[in-house]
This record gives sequence, structure tokens and C-alpha cells, in this order.
Amino acid sequence: MSIFSINDNSNYGSMLSQAKANKESKENSKISFTNAFLKQNASKLSDIESKNSQTLARSEILSNNNALSNNSNSTNTTNTSNSTNLSINNTTQTASPNYNISSEFKNSIYTLKYKQADISTSTNTAYGYSVDKDGYMGSDFNKAAGLPEDFKIHKSTLDEIERKTENNSYTSDIKKYLGIDKYYTNIDMAETIKQYYNQFNQIINHAFNDTNKTSFTEADINSMPKGYISVGYKGLDFSDQSNPYNALGLVNHSNTKVSNVFKTDDEFHEAQAIQMGMMGIDFYPQKLNISTQSLSQGALMEGGFNPDMSVYPQNEDGSYSKEALFMSFLKSEGGYMVAGKNTTIAPQAMNYNLNVAKQSIPKYSNVDFDDIMTGKVDFASLLKGYAQDGWLDADIYAMEKGVAWQNTSIGYGGAWFDNQFNQAKANGWKASNESIDSYVNSIMDRLNNLIGQTRV
Repeated sequence: MSIFSINDNSNYGSMLSQAKANKESKENSKISFTNAFLKQNASKLSDIESKNSQTLARSEILSNNNALSNNSNSTNTTNTSNSTNLSINNTTQTASPNYNISSEFKNSIYTLKYKQADISTSTNTAYGYSVDKDGYMGSDFNKAAGLPEDFKIHKSTLDEIERKTENNSYTSDIKKYLGIDKYYTNIDMAETIKQYYNQFNQIINHAFNDTNKTSFTEADINSMPKGYISVGYKGLDFSDQSNPYNALGLVNHSNTKVSNVFKTDDEFHEAQAIQMGMMGIDFYPQKLNISTQSLSQGALMEGGFNPDMSVYPQNEDGSYSKEALFMSFLKSEGGYMVAGKNTTIAPQAMNYNLNVAKQSIPKYSNVDFDDIMTGKVDFASLLKGYAQDGWLDADIYAMEKGVAWQNTSIGYGGAWFDNQFNQAKANGWKASNESIDSYVNSIMDRLNNLIGQTRV
């Protein structure tokens, strides 16, 4: 016989009181949660109220009723009396529990829940990730690409990256030569965005010293850096097959770190001039063209990367979103795809690249710029060695004559300089030790000064 005898009035009364107390506690908890939810999400609920679904709401209410009834019945499993009903809810199964809020708001709560679920379970996909009804990539893509959870990047942007990469001069020539329609058979788009966003975010964080900044005024944009340098970047080298990405024809930015940021055009142009005056170092100044003009529709150059900027509209106050600035950054970078572990190319293209690699002359291994900055490599001695071997003769000749070195491809000025230099060489000109020392010291002084002013 059960210790909770139906004839034991004291035990029965205690049990009934406890059941009622449990019921009231649960309902009060639900009321508190619901009211807090409404307060925090009033604007969202108002926006979707006209779209609420009575069917979904009723389904949720039924589920809640059944859960409450089951909980009550489990508390009273030993009570088999047919004369006493301890059911928490004696209403019909379609009745709504009273949480002291209007039925319209209850419907909106349930609709919001299902609306969000519908988005998260969208069957639209691109590049292996979900796409919402407005064409923006889903949270699964953001997670894989290392983007903030609420970052909105549109599928059309990724399509433009694919278009630009699939149809650049190299891939177009290879496809035509091999008679294939597609160079890439799979694209790791998340990794491409991840590598670019990492560099972009470093620049933004340095420029504004604010990791949470998500909107930018016109004044903010005008104050953006004009260029930067990264360490850890290695260019494409077909002859080095120890790096699997070389066979794909892709470069890898995953290990790059922004080391210097140029706040002015003069600083960037000085970096370019220093780059032209030395060799043997991975020193690649990268131009940034982030401006209000680049935030509008249109590529920076004919045939260049041209994302649809209409899907990244200005904010109501006229400011620009971080997503829009990221598009401007991608324009500066050219919008090319970078290496990713899940990227594959057509077998014919892979075989072609491997054959090219076998015939390639090994690329001279440059000194990493980071080794120069940390003093690991004595770059002054290295540069002097290059100069003594004649690699920098044109630069030293230009220094002696007080003229700017110009490439022969730069119109008349380049052709004139090339003619003068070659004539001097034919007449026996040779860089003296004094000129070499003066040149190396000049380059090192300029480099040290620039790096010191622009170091991140």
C-alpha cells in the first residue's frame, strides 16, 4: 500500500498544497521571463506582429500545456482516485495559458521564435554555407571566416571574388590553352574572407584604437591610412613545391601581420621609393584606397574588382558600416582569392602547373622583413654585398648624378635615363666603394626613419 494513502487527509492536503505552489511558481517564472522578453524585444515584435502565425502560436501553446499537465501527473502518479482531479489545467487542449499578457504579443513571441528558426534552417546555400532570404551569408559562414556574429557579407560579393579570380589574365590563358571551362573546381571562400578580414581588422583597430567600432563617419574615412606593410607574406613561387598552394597559383596571407601603417601619401611614396632602391628583402608596401569614392559603386580600375555596394547601404545618420569599409579594402587588394585548404583546381590545370614548376628556375630566397626589423639580419651588410656585385648600379649612378632612377617602361624619362646609364657603363663607369657606402647608408637611414615613424 502506498505511503501516500488516498484516505490520509493530512498527507493529501499537503500534497495538493505543494502541487498548487509548484504551479504558481512556474507560472510566475514564465510571467517574469515573458515580460522581460517583451521589454527587450518590443521593436522586433512590433515589426513582425502583422506577420504572426496563429497556427504556430497554437502549436506552441499546446506543447506548453502538455508539458505542464505531464509534470503535474508525474507528481501524483500514486493517486489513482477517479473522484479527485489534480490536473493543473482543466480547460480544453486548445485554450491558451494565462500569463497576464495579451494574446497578440504571445503570438508575436512564438512567431519571432519560428521566424528566426526558418532563417537558420534556410535551404539556400552558396560555397558550402547557408544564405538568408536577403542574400547575406549565414552564421555558419561568419564562424568559418572569423567574422563577428552580426557581420553581414552578401553572397554577391563572394560571386564577384570568384568572377575576378576565375577570369584573371593567368587563369583565362590557362583555361583557353587547356580547353577547360573552369580553373577552380572548389573554392574555400571562407578562408579567403578570413585572411583579408584579419589584415583589414588590424588596420582598423590601429587607426581608431577601438576593436568594437562598427560605424564610420566621412571624417573617419578621410583619416584612414594610405598604405601598410605586412610581415610573414610570401609571394607565389612555382619552383617551391614544398608549399602546396604554389601549385594552385595562390598566395597565402594566413600568417601575415600588419607591421607598419602609412598615415600619409608622403609616407607611402617614401616606402615605394625605398623598395625600388633595394633588393633581397620581402618589403611590399600596399596601397590603401579607402575613401568615400571607393565606397560608391564602381571598380578602382577598368575590369577591377567591383562588388555591388547597394547591399551595404549607408546608415540612417549618413555614416558607413564596417562591412562597407571592408568592401573598399577588398577593392584596394584587388579582390583576388587567396589560398585555402579546401580550394581545388581542375586536374588539367594542376598537371600544367606541376610541369611549369619542374622547368622553373628556383626563386632567390628573400630576407623576411621581420628579420630586418628585429635585427636578426644585418641588412646593411647584405645590401652592400648586392651593390658590390653590381645589382644596384643604376640606383647608385642616379644618386651620383642627382637624378631619379626611372624604369625604361616609364615613357621618355625612363628611356633617357636608361640611355645615359648604359652609355656611362660602356665608357667604363663603375660604382666606387665610397659611392656604395654612401648609397647603403642613405637607404638604411631612410628605412630606419620610416619604420620608426610608422611601426604598429
